[in-house]
Amino acid sequence: AARRVLEATGVKFRWEPGARQEVRHVAGRDFKSPQVHDTNFLLEAYFRTEPGVTGGVIIEKLQDAGYSLAVNAKGGGTFAGSGGGEPVPLESGVTINDGRWHHVIAEADRTARTLTLYINGRKDRAGPGIGSDRSLANRGDLQIGGTPAGRCLNGTIDFLRIGLGTLADAQTDIDELYAWQFSGPFLRDFAGREPRGRRDAGALEKTD
Repeated sequence: AARRVLEATGVKFRWEPGARQEVRHVAGRDFKSPQVHDTNFLLEAYFRTEPGVTGGVIIEKLQDAGYSLAVNAKGGGTFAGSGGGEPVPLESGVTINDGRWHHVIAEADRTARTLTLYINGRKDRAGPGIGSDRSLANRGDLQIGGTPAGRCLNGTIDFLRIGLGTLADAQTDIDELYAWQFSGPFLRDFAGREPRGRRDAGALEKTD
């Protein structure tokens, strides 16, 4: 059986001002954290490397079991998951170490046992993954941009997200998400104008 690691915490709830506090304890898969048990999940990153960089970790939580997204020796991306055995990898079909900004989503559908890589708003590759009968939970630290033992990413990470679900679970797709991330309404003021220079604090961009 796959090894399972439990985390527990007490969360204080106060339903209204002055009301008695209620403490609830959550553990295991009910504790939402970078720990992935048997759920679907995705890793999203917007980053760039220095030209020609290979072998750098983007994000990883891997110790016997776990997951990893890294720049591989060919300059592409490798998404891998392990339920306690050998990691199941999926390599991208394009390189991401050319010094340009890249948006990558690495998605694991545990029910369909499928890994998928989306790069710059397009589906790049899909392959076999790990089923929901195996937990990816582990005692390893969450590593971003490298590990204490090396594999450091020579570049810049602008944005990083871990989601405990797939795009389909969120009732969206790569086209909608990419359009929101790079051309969404939050990038403009209430009148639809793009900021000039540094974004003003108000709802409307100052034009004079």
